Amino acid sequence: MKDGETRTYTIPLRREYLKTPKWRRAEKAVSTLRSFVERHSKIEEIKIGRWVNESIWKRGAKNPPSRVRVDVKRVADSVTVELSELPRKAKTKEIPEKIEEKPKTEVKSKPKETKKVE
Repeated sequence: MKDGETRTYTIPLRREYLKTPKWRRAEKAVSTLRSFVERHSKIEEIKIGRWVNESIWKRGAKNPPSRVRVDVKRVADSVTVELSELPRKAKTKEIPEKIEEKPKTEVKSKPKETKKVE
């Protein structure tokens, strides 16, 4: 892969995660994804995006998806992997707007008058 190049892959996960215990299937799916991208991009440093990870773990550790469609982009000496079609949540969370907090004006309270008992 050349620097800045983007490729789209559909990665089959089921074939590999069926070889592991049920409670470790999502872990195996992530490692399968990593090895697939490493094999096809010929680069060892791989960064898996938040939404790919969430899509694999969405249904729990025992039931990951059978395949995942991802975009693989090379940046310098590393590769980033992100979901091909981002969910609606991702699109809304991509650009968070910072709201400036206005300093609160303090309301001065009147000192309480105490009655003197004689």
